[in-house]
Amino acid sequence: MDTCSFDVARVPFSSHGSWMSLSVPRKERRLFLRNCHGGAQDVFPLEPLLGGEPVATEMTGRPWTLELRHAGGRIEACFESTRTLRLRGEGLGLQLGDRHLVYSEAPDRAVINHRPALRRYGVEALRGRIEIRTLVPDQPVFPCVALVSPDDTGGWELAIDEFQSTWVPPERAPFDVCATGAREAFADFLDAMPPARPEDAEARALAAYVDWSCTVEPCGLIRRPTILMSKNWMTNVWSWDQCFNAMALARGRPALALDQMLTLVDHQDEFGSYPDSINDTIVHYHFSKPPVHGWALRELLARMPEPPPRDTMETLLRSLGRQAEWWLSFRMPNAGCRMPNGSSERQTSSAETAPTADPASAIRDPKSSSPHSASGLRHSALPYYLHGNDSGWDNSTMFGRGVPLVAPDLAALLVVQMEVLAELTAELGREGEAAEWARRADDLFAALMRELWRGDRFVARLMDGTPVESQSLIPWLPILLGDRLPADARACLRRGIEGHLTDWGLATERVDSPAYRSNGYWQGPIWAPSTYIAVAGLRRCGFDDLADEIAARFRRLCRTSGFAENFDALTGAPLCDPAYTWTASVFLLLAEQRSGERSRQA
Repeated sequence: MDTCSFDVARVPFSSHGSWMSLSVPRKERRLFLRNCHGGAQDVFPLEPLLGGEPVATEMTGRPWTLELRHAGGRIEACFESTRTLRLRGEGLGLQLGDRHLVYSEAPDRAVINHRPALRRYGVEALRGRIEIRTLVPDQPVFPCVALVSPDDTGGWELAIDEFQSTWVPPERAPFDVCATGAREAFADFLDAMPPARPEDAEARALAAYVDWSCTVEPCGLIRRPTILMSKNWMTNVWSWDQCFNAMALARGRPALALDQMLTLVDHQDEFGSYPDSINDTIVHYHFSKPPVHGWALRELLARMPEPPPRDTMETLLRSLGRQAEWWLSFRMPNAGCRMPNGSSERQTSSAETAPTADPASAIRDPKSSSPHSASGLRHSALPYYLHGNDSGWDNSTMFGRGVPLVAPDLAALLVVQMEVLAELTAELGREGEAAEWARRADDLFAALMRELWRGDRFVARLMDGTPVESQSLIPWLPILLGDRLPADARACLRRGIEGHLTDWGLATERVDSPAYRSNGYWQGPIWAPSTYIAVAGLRRCGFDDLADEIAARFRRLCRTSGFAENFDALTGAPLCDPAYTWTASVFLLLAEQRSGERSRQA
């Protein structure tokens, strides 16, 4: 743990539960106090001063303290609580704000008010003095900055409290006590994370810090402790991202793991759809996300030390069932039709009414006649995506021909979700319900193989029946279906996944594809969720050798390049948001040393 340090230009300095952080925003060289209320907010800069002039410092972050060093002195920061940041300095002064609304209610206090941040910040000098400097003549209130100057001993100390309407400064603990408390809290969290091989220990600590520090306390629309994707700029909850964080927490922090799933349940709409994303002020449904949630719950439960309470399981199963029904009712051809009198009538999905088929028979003759009529897919038994964002692969080449798109990963994930619903409702003693979910899973799987399997690969289809080929990794991810797939199909999917493997891991677009782009978001870079889905599917099919190799390459990638949102598939360079929680979580899952496994350098 003592070796865990980071660059705050990439990894924000924050604390478990806090909506505040200290980091260097994009296109800035200065350290800022930032918050995540309503999205990423750069609240105000904190500039070290020497002789009254700003100076550059060397910044080193650790989970419990941030240190700014200069030949003339140093400044330290730590979190006293989720809403209080503490700072102290020797030899250097500090300027807070940059043309902000600043006012004082007492000689040792100032308030910085920055409306877009949705909060105000009370600054209290515990040692030293605060001066408010007007930046524009004849405007004594705005704009201003606050200057913190040393006392006669050459040092100063202050507290910054985040508040909404009314500032009531709390009782203050000594700085060193606050830093020790933060250190102990992080150590407890780190101890609860999955154990790792020795070569992964340092990266494991940083991955744990990313997840620990990106957890926020309940606020506004966020009703329970929740991990944001990042405290850089991806400061929301996206509904499939949360599932990977939940899996990583399941063994050591099971209650927090369940909260990640229940955060989505809190905002499931009346039709059964999960939101696209949530923060404390906004929840929106402009897009959906792929239904990984049933598969994730199965993985989560397998890792938990004991089953959740029955009422929690009932809540989760009811929610997952409603989500599956939403896809199979409102994202099916001719679904969700509105009656002439204005009342809506639920359209029964084809998956509910199609006759059960032998799954193997659906692929015996890949040249068999198409189930589609001349007018297109209106008789299809498969659901569709309306946008790349719905799949989570926003700009994947699979969507290059347009939408709506019937995609093999969507059907495969729903098959798995219904399998899980069948398994878990049976465990609760609801045999009839379990049998119905199992039947529907069989029917949907048969339709998937009948409509989208080509004998050696899956394709997608447009609504007019046109097959869509792409060199995206997506069509190979139905390997998650495991032994439900015939052996020859499993072997084909393995070969397809191997075609995406680079020295660093699985490219989301084959690197020999004309559409490959090194920084193309989902058109080439390596991503954590696609990696973990592929590894889990390979293991479910018995291909542990390839799963181990992909996991080892991804672990090496993270040890080298950190926990970025994604990575260049050929160089391993980090791309986009540089401190992303689902990347950290997938690393923790893949770095876990399985029982009886010998460590090896990867």
